[in-house]
Amino acid sequence: MSFRRLSCILEELKICVEEGMPILIEGKKDEKALRELGVDGNFIKVSGSGLKLFEIAEMAAQSSSKVIILTDFDKKGNELARRLSGDIQSLGSHPDLTIRRRIMGITRRYIKDIEGLPKYMNQLELKERSCGGQQ
Repeated sequence: MSFRRLSCILEELKICVEEGMPILIEGKKDEKALRELGVDGNFIKVSGSGLKLFEIAEMAAQSSSKVIILTDFDKKGNELARRLSGDIQSLGSHPDLTIRRRIMGITRRYIKDIEGLPKYMNQLELKERSCGGQQ
């Protein structure tokens, strides 16, 4: 059940990317994890860019009227999501936290960051196969 739900969420994310929406992530490992899951889009990294948070929000808001925020699920990631969301909204764009919230809802007890998503998905897939899809 969770594997299928996460797969559907990732498919929605791919559609958003195809529509040109940028994805705000924390760093290189998050980008690598998402690419491993088949999400290949305009990733804007928050960490290591040398830019201030507001400048990153500006860059994202200029590239699209809707920006997906996909920071980690820990305290730092929550704070980044909150601040980026406010900045993007103040710039007249729409910050989208829906996908982040839905992934968090499914994975909350198991992973704390985006980079852990591929391994978790693999575990869910193996579990689903061994149970014959009965979850």
